[in-house]
Amino acid sequence: MVKIALEALASCAGCEISILDLHEDLLKILEKAEIVYGPVLVDAKELPDDVDIAIVSGSVRNEENRERLEELRNKSKTLIAYGTCACYGGITGMADLFNPEEVTSRTYTDNPSTEPADVPSEVVPELLPIVHPAGDYAEVDYYIPGCPPKEKLTGDILIPLINGEAPDVPKKTVCADCQRWMDHVEFDKIHRRVEGDPDPQQCFLSQGYICLGSVTLGRCGALCTQAGVQCHGCGGPALDVLREPSHDVYNGVVKRIAHLSKMPEKDVEKQMYDMGHIIYGFVIGSTIMEEKQVSQIPQLVKKEVKR
Repeated sequence: MVKIALEALASCAGCEISILDLHEDLLKILEKAEIVYGPVLVDAKELPDDVDIAIVSGSVRNEENRERLEELRNKSKTLIAYGTCACYGGITGMADLFNPEEVTSRTYTDNPSTEPADVPSEVVPELLPIVHPAGDYAEVDYYIPGCPPKEKLTGDILIPLINGEAPDVPKKTVCADCQRWMDHVEFDKIHRRVEGDPDPQQCFLSQGYICLGSVTLGRCGALCTQAGVQCHGCGGPALDVLREPSHDVYNGVVKRIAHLSKMPEKDVEKQMYDMGHIIYGFVIGSTIMEEKQVSQIPQLVKKEVKR
């Protein structure tokens, strides 16, 4: 039997629940594999020494996260970074917009919805200066981004791996699955996501709304755009964005809007807003994305040490 272990670091546990969303397909996995560790799913207290496939979700936010990740790597043959937090820092990476002191102050002492309290000095692990994806502290064999990864993709990857086969995964962008039609429409205003009433059939970019579908890896079926919501980039950057040093989420969106609207790129850039959340919300913790020649991340994050 193939031994599988799951570890959640700084996360919401949504990635672990997405594995349960395999439903009947989970039985196919359990025919040849056993989940020997996974705090959300099974009642094993200690990580075994001989794990075949380890699946880590969540980012590395504190010292305990780092230690658990390093132990998982040492005790496993294959390590999978599962979910966008483990791959790129994810939502938790937005903590890098603040320093650790600001984060703890907001949590414990300066929050209008809670009674002020001292910052814990015991039991609660100390925060690292910045948020890290799993790859910053351990050698990762496979990356499966998504927030969380869709259950079909999870099954299409895990089942072949358990059988000793190489999985075949889609490489297209969200745009490739989106049914909205794209057109060149002259406009000179970028809309906030909550403004107006977008045409349900037309591409969001063609209407002046910031949508990250063209720069996001598409393994979700474009569910958000079909439901009338712009793509937020939760699937992580598209492969061409990752590969090319001169490609970035920010400049990719700017160029696409300029192309569709005929606005000069500099005019589009003047109207871009809240980039730490809207543009880099799922990848701001990523070393790969920060080190790109054209990245805006270095101007956004607060940190005292290099990654």
